Amino acid sequence: MELKKVLAIPFKDKDNLIRFFIGGLLDILPIINLLSSGYAFLLMQNQILKEPVEDLPEWNNWGTLFKYGLLTFIASLGYVIIPLIVIGLGTAALYPQVGILSFIGVTLIVVGAIFMLAAIFFYPMGLILFAIEDEFSVVFSFFRIIELITKHFFSYIKVFLIIFVMAIILGLLSNIPLVGWIIGVFVGFYLLVETAFLMGDVGREIVAAETGEYPVSEAQPQETQPTTPVTTPSPEKASEPAGETTEEAKPETTEEALKTEEEKKD
Repeated sequence: MELKKVLAIPFKDKDNLIRFFIGGLLDILPIINLLSSGYAFLLMQNQILKEPVEDLPEWNNWGTLFKYGLLTFIASLGYVIIPLIVIGLGTAALYPQVGILSFIGVTLIVVGAIFMLAAIFFYPMGLILFAIEDEFSVVFSFFRIIELITKHFFSYIKVFLIIFVMAIILGLLSNIPLVGWIIGVFVGFYLLVETAFLMGDVGREIVAAETGEYPVSEAQPQETQPTTPVTTPSPEKASEPAGETTEEAKPETTEEALKTEEEKKD
């Protein structure tokens, strides 16, 4: 799907704008925002496993939305909990301002930051794998996640960088007084939706490579070679012994015909 079309989907018509507006309002409410997270996850899953669409789906099946939103929240918490703990320990070690403790604190903060970047990088692929198999535990199948990222590195890194740049730009716009505050209300949900569409394309590529199911390829008709008619010998010819040929009757010449008539007269 073209990036230009994906970016414009929430604003393409009245129906999409209303659905986007609903999601943006839900996303700013604590706990209720799990609905918008579940909405984005199911949107990505549909893009992967079904025919991709260029519209936001309707808001329905609220229980299912909340369920998947809660699961994605638990998954994200599982990814960042260790980096947060490491960064927290490093920050605590800085307060006594003792030489060795300060060094340990800075080291822990750096290590925690590296872990956090790794978690942010791996997390979308974990959700893709979850969407494909619909099994929550695969979110933490790190060896499979690394394998899939390695196989589809260029597609994945391209989408990841696009989303990363979008997050920076929208974050800067949301800091503009008045206008930025209004934009900031919908920034989070817009990123969720765009991530769902873009990562959905990566998921379809993975399914195509792993199962051959996407894209559906139509069988090409094979060219038929013209056939030459095969003649079978008649029973009479087939019964003739090999090597013998039948003499065909030759037409009589004019002289032979006249000689024959004279002999008849005599």
